[in-house]
Amino acid sequence: MKKTGFILIGTVLLAGSCRKAEFAEVERTHGDADFTTYVAVGNSLTQGYQDGGVYEEGQENSYPSIIARQMLMVEADMNDFRQPTIYGNGSGYMHLEYLNNELEVISPGDTIGTPTEEDGGWAAWGDSYKGTQFNNMGIAGITLMQCVALNDDEKIINNGILGGFHIYFPPLIDQTIPGNPFARFMDFGGNPHPLLGGGIPIQYIDHIRNSNATFFTCWLGDNDVLGYATSGGIPTQIDASLLGMGTIEYGNLSDPTAFRMKYDSVLTAFTSIGAKGVCATIPDVTVIPYFNTFTVAGIKEDYGYADVWIEEGDGSGGVTVVRVATEEDLILLTAVDDIEAGAGESEANPLTNGRVLDKFEVQACRNRTIEFNNAIKASAASFNYPVVDMFGFLETLKPGIMLEGIGIAPAYISGGAFSLDGVHLNPRGYAIAANEFIKVINAGYGSNIPMASIGSYRGVVFP
Repeated sequence: MKKTGFILIGTVLLAGSCRKAEFAEVERTHGDADFTTYVAVGNSLTQGYQDGGVYEEGQENSYPSIIARQMLMVEADMNDFRQPTIYGNGSGYMHLEYLNNELEVISPGDTIGTPTEEDGGWAAWGDSYKGTQFNNMGIAGITLMQCVALNDDEKIINNGILGGFHIYFPPLIDQTIPGNPFARFMDFGGNPHPLLGGGIPIQYIDHIRNSNATFFTCWLGDNDVLGYATSGGIPTQIDASLLGMGTIEYGNLSDPTAFRMKYDSVLTAFTSIGAKGVCATIPDVTVIPYFNTFTVAGIKEDYGYADVWIEEGDGSGGVTVVRVATEEDLILLTAVDDIEAGAGESEANPLTNGRVLDKFEVQACRNRTIEFNNAIKASAASFNYPVVDMFGFLETLKPGIMLEGIGIAPAYISGGAFSLDGVHLNPRGYAIAANEFIKVINAGYGSNIPMASIGSYRGVVFP
């Protein structure tokens, strides 16, 4: 077992004693793990997304970046933890301002949160990174479904969603449809469809196979529920009839059977290169501030509504009925402007389907989350990888807890851990998440990586 450093614990003597403090050496060790090349796979939480965007400070305080800094204390020969840096304001971000003596959340649009323009700007970010292997492979918006293709059609769809479509059918069509902007740092090769270039695709899982990871963290799967939930249960549809593929639909709840197969594929890829690591369950997304800041009772009290009227979805983007909301229905944070304009006050002017996660959609999300977490735990067990129970941890936050003397709860702005978009964490929240990973790494591999001090990381920034 390699010794890579030590810390000193002092015995403090009180009452004016003149004796010298006594110190004991504590050995720092990586245990049975090898942190030389640490790689993190996941979605926006892994990428460091916060306040509605990805920007430099967020990346610097992503939970994998925090874990890497703590790992370095036990693995002196650790390779640099490389991230596809987005300089300055990056894609832009939300912030707080006092307007007319009230605290307001401001979307990007002024000098504080405006998307970066220098050095090629946000629009050009990632172009020069293609072909570079990064340790942080987090991509905002990516689902587990998009990481692995089980058939040729999925290769076409995943390649297009992540890397974009260039439909060339002269003389009628020569059109480019951009892919996921937060994935631009990663090379996805060419699209295999004949009308899209007939190229050779590079899948997300291929980047895992080529990562040379000695250790990994995997927090994939959240967007397989979250995308559906944050859209109010309305999936995105693309007309691909010209490609002979009918309608492509994504942003729906992913299929549990395919989820398990693809999670197994990810862990097989890491196992094939000899990497050890840990996996993480996904939280119940309906607990986060995005779904709990506006309650039916709160809207009635704050806006004087007698009832709150909503559209109930049919599961595919349509509406089945307009009805009075109950506390089982969740009003999305993005409904704020609609509510302030009077939406929801009457049957004739209800909150639209996309602004509400109705009680049936809520239950569908919770049920699917349980299925996915069972799949994650079963898959990890079959490969002998420890699991970080982030689902259980978020449940403990519901009533609020104290960490290092700091109150933490899943409340918007005041809760201390979530950023202004109500979905993603702020730097302090990411430090808390990093510590949950570190605890499981230490327990599973006999290492003693020190915990990050959450007080050293900021919460919400007030003007």
